[in-house]
Amino acid sequence: MDRLAPPVAGAQRLHRHRSASATPSFRGWSAGVASGERVRPVVAWVTIVLIYRQTFAAPIRAFLPFLWYVPDVLMAGALLAIAGAGLRDKVVPVLVSVGALALLVAYSLLSNSGYAVALAVRGLGYMLLAFFAGLGLRRGDRLLPVALVAAAGISIAGVYYDALFSVPWAGLTFEGVGGTAEAARQWSADGSRRLSGLGIASTDTSVIIAAGTLVLLGLTQNRLRAPSTLFCAAALHALLLTTQKATAGWLITTVLVGYVSPLVAFRRAGFHAAALLRPLGVLGLGASMLVPPVFAGFDFSAALRVNAATLDQRMVEVWPRVLPHLFDVPQLLLGFGLGGIGPTGARPDLVMIDNMFLYTALTLGLPAALALFALAARALLATPLRDGTDFAALALVTLLALNGITANIVVAGAVGSIFLGYAVGALLRSLRRTRSRRHFGAAAPAAATG
Repeated sequence: MDRLAPPVAGAQRLHRHRSASATPSFRGWSAGVASGERVRPVVAWVTIVLIYRQTFAAPIRAFLPFLWYVPDVLMAGALLAIAGAGLRDKVVPVLVSVGALALLVAYSLLSNSGYAVALAVRGLGYMLLAFFAGLGLRRGDRLLPVALVAAAGISIAGVYYDALFSVPWAGLTFEGVGGTAEAARQWSADGSRRLSGLGIASTDTSVIIAAGTLVLLGLTQNRLRAPSTLFCAAALHALLLTTQKATAGWLITTVLVGYVSPLVAFRRAGFHAAALLRPLGVLGLGASMLVPPVFAGFDFSAALRVNAATLDQRMVEVWPRVLPHLFDVPQLLLGFGLGGIGPTGARPDLVMIDNMFLYTALTLGLPAALALFALAARALLATPLRDGTDFAALALVTLLALNGITANIVVAGAVGSIFLGYAVGALLRSLRRTRSRRHFGAAAPAAATG
């Protein structure tokens, strides 16, 4: 019996090490694992509620407007729950994060209206909540991914219905809180349809469809079978029916690189195309930085003899007007702050940015934007891929990076922020898992030997 004591003691120390190494991890407290799995499902469900609020935005705003801000209250509660779970194990990181956000809000309020700052903080909250939801995904979790696919299917059906019939809210103009005209979106004008689907922002609808399609391909282990192929075809056709046709082009590019190329080049499905998706995503980030200064003033339609009015508007009207502000002092270092630019901002010359990097740099400053884009590029290149969820996250970040060249995907409605946060969180979860396994592998022999 005495000879069995050392192994038993070693096993007990090993069990204690497993418990101690699992709970205090970043992935643990941020997703609610440290609080006994009570926060993690709450974060997932609130994220689903936010996505479906945007999926059915038009009927909700038209017939049930009193429900519109209920998901925002739920989001605030979920973020408080995340902070509470984090304070149990990681007090300093939580306090530093909250303090940095408070400083950013205080700086923003010095020159921007409280309403504009509140809207920007709400968009940032969407991104943070979705980031924690993606970070908390575990192997085999299907609730959130399936909900994203279902939202995409609903949006596709809504686009088709809107294209074939007249929706009950076809003549409405959707305005912001308090009737703010600068935030209004008109469903149709002079008999021409400006919005499509069930949302009140075409960018929202297109991102929901494109993101759900990539998640579906991840759930099916990257195999283009008959159901997923039909879903892809319907998604692409629906995107071509919306006013955001560029998203269809980026989705085609991402699907070809991420899901079709393995079948062609390797004759089997799997994750082999990660070697192609990684540089494609980095290329999208780099193009988001370089395209505005390189092509500012370029008349796209005249050069190629095509009708590309939206591209011409960005290159000829928007970007030449926006770029000089990028190097103004102190905006060069600190930016205009949250709510400083956009439809509710105080700068009418900076209402429409239509570029992810320019918006980030003008909001937070050029150094912060460069740092964030460098970190995103590093995550794209270095994060290991273990399953379909990781691969779908890589494809989704790539899609959003490409779409960010000519669209402000960060604050496009709420969906851009939600899906960007979700994709980055889901992408980083495998990196956290790898680090914890390496740590456990190095410490386990010591624990076993006592």
